[in-house]
Amino acid sequence: MTQKRVSYATLSDDEWIEILTTYPPDDKACNYFFNIKCRVFLRYIANTLFDGEEPTSLVGDFYQYLSHDNWRVLRLFAARNGASLGSYLSRCALNYFKAQRTAEEKIRPLWIERPDIIAELNHFTQEEECSTPPVWQAYEKLSKRDRDILRLLVIEDKSAIEAADEIWPQVKSSTKEWRQLPAKRVQDTMAMLKKRALLALSLELRKATGH
Repeated sequence: MTQKRVSYATLSDDEWIEILTTYPPDDKACNYFFNIKCRVFLRYIANTLFDGEEPTSLVGDFYQYLSHDNWRVLRLFAARNGASLGSYLSRCALNYFKAQRTAEEKIRPLWIERPDIIAELNHFTQEEECSTPPVWQAYEKLSKRDRDILRLLVIEDKSAIEAADEIWPQVKSSTKEWRQLPAKRVQDTMAMLKKRALLALSLELRKATGH
């Protein structure tokens, strides 16, 4: 039996909510939704809040935000009237990334004051027979994506291209395979992810040490 082809461009808001919140997720639909349908407002946010970063670098964070708590943000839209899904999500995304930017700005001075963090993380392994240093306690509290980024790019000292195979599927930042993208775009995206992971590590370290 031939499977019916779905035209994502013609789906209604209700159909999008049903597809995205149904398990297991439809990878092709997710790729279209986050990289095509959300592209305009993510580009605006990237240009206004993140100094012209590649908008695809925001897709992974936005996916995590929307899918959190069984797609709660999307499900809340179903109870609203008078607005399109696109306008609703653009407001949600702007508020979310504004809060993220504010949090990053608060962490940034701490990171500048702690250039030793990379050295500590780089020279410590879980196999060492000693009490767990604060930097590793902080590392273990990070999201899986941030841990993987720091493991590959800092602890294992791999290049952005070498690390992309493992990281790119978590970022969900392109409808294309990353190997088809320009090397500079891959390197810039990975550098941004590394920077954010280090800032997150700095915040957790401050919680662990109290300073």
